[in-house]
Amino acid sequence: MSDLERVKAFLAAHNTMTLATTGLDGGPQAAAVFYAADDQLNLYFLSSPSSRHSQNLMRDARVAATVHSDGQAWQKIRGVQIEGSVQLVEDARMLGEAVRTYAGRYDFLRGLLDDGGDGPPALRGPVASSRFYLLRPAWIRLIDNSQGFAHKEEWTFDSNG
Repeated sequence: MSDLERVKAFLAAHNTMTLATTGLDGGPQAAAVFYAADDQLNLYFLSSPSSRHSQNLMRDARVAATVHSDGQAWQKIRGVQIEGSVQLVEDARMLGEAVRTYAGRYDFLRGLLDDGGDGPPALRGPVASSRFYLLRPAWIRLIDNSQGFAHKEEWTFDSNG
């Protein structure tokens, strides 16, 4: 498995990232969001445009994010750190890709995302009022202590991926 394939596999095995944004006062703020990654390591997430982190993203698209496993012994610590930028998904083609990627990951949302109908009743309103966002990584670090203490590998991407 190639190095980037290990990153893709790690992201596919987890579902929550902590997204760090810059608040109105310039201070850091963090929020946990469900994500779905595509083959280019772009991460899609759904969020209410009125949420604090979404409001922060409209002012400053730069973010940092982490994905990691819980309850690990230090020898087994694994995680991904990401720096990049986030954009609101508005383009119809990109929105289609976001829906396919997210619905492929979260079956229970498929009906809500495809046609706005079927799905858990408690989620109908929140999903309908949410928007897709796309995190495009500029830098990724994979941490894997199973390869040795503080083992890390890093990749940098241009704006085209």
